[in-house]
Amino acid sequence: MLQASRQFGMTQSAVSQAVRRAEASIGVAFFNRSRRPLTLTRAGRILAGRVRDLNRDFDTLLSALRDAAKLPERVDLRLGLIDSYAATVGAHLVKELMTGEVALSLSVWSGLAHSHAEALVHRTIDAAITCDAMDDLYDIERFPFYREPNLLVVPRGLEAEFADLDLREILTRHRLVRYSERSYAGAQVERHLSRLGIRPPRAFEFDTSDSLVAMVATGMGVAITTPLCLLQGLAHAGQVSALPLPGPGFFRELLLVTRRGDLSSLAPRIAEMARTSITMQAMPRIRTLVPWFTQDY
Repeated sequence: MLQASRQFGMTQSAVSQAVRRAEASIGVAFFNRSRRPLTLTRAGRILAGRVRDLNRDFDTLLSALRDAAKLPERVDLRLGLIDSYAATVGAHLVKELMTGEVALSLSVWSGLAHSHAEALVHRTIDAAITCDAMDDLYDIERFPFYREPNLLVVPRGLEAEFADLDLREILTRHRLVRYSERSYAGAQVERHLSRLGIRPPRAFEFDTSDSLVAMVATGMGVAITTPLCLLQGLAHAGQVSALPLPGPGFFRELLLVTRRGDLSSLAPRIAEMARTSITMQAMPRIRTLVPWFTQDY
């Protein structure tokens, strides 16, 4: 008892009381108190033989508990991705979310921005990477992470034809290949043209960027799109050129949206990971397609 009291910085009386409480809790005596000095019972000898193993196991358990406390709780997340993000860098983000520090259990849906707004409202998804800020919705948290300009995409080899022309003249001479108005990108382009008083005739409309770029690549017209969307049409990008949009510019912003309070601590981390995926995975490829483009937007 004296040695134990010195080792643990306790009085002999406190050590004795602790031993008695342990004996009472399991109904076994560790010491034969009918003899002086005290001797160990058979149960006491078994415990004494295992105490070092127990201490080592307890230290291992404490270390595991402390390591676990440093990591967030595993979260089941249903995430929506707009097509242009899903098709270009979405796989890198999904891998990082599932196998990295965050270690999410993840389900992913891709599609147009408006479909994700509906899914968020109806709680079909928990968050979305989108270009739609959903300004008409209440109780939505928004985490912007990337902004890019709209470009003029033209058939390769015809760049000289567009020198010194304003957008109105270009769209008078060349057919505009559009995104469909039901897409967020299509609606945004239409608003920009309307502000400028430009109303090109309707011809071709597509939901996805790869189809839009393919039409320009075959010489069927010009298009207004963004660097990430151009990357989505990579299969046809070798047959097109991306020029700065003449006249006033306009931009597309990508952001993570969630219901307010649902992912308050996790959402900023996911948004930062989404930005890093673009910076590390998409930007080097975008610069080969659009050499003059910088990420200073």
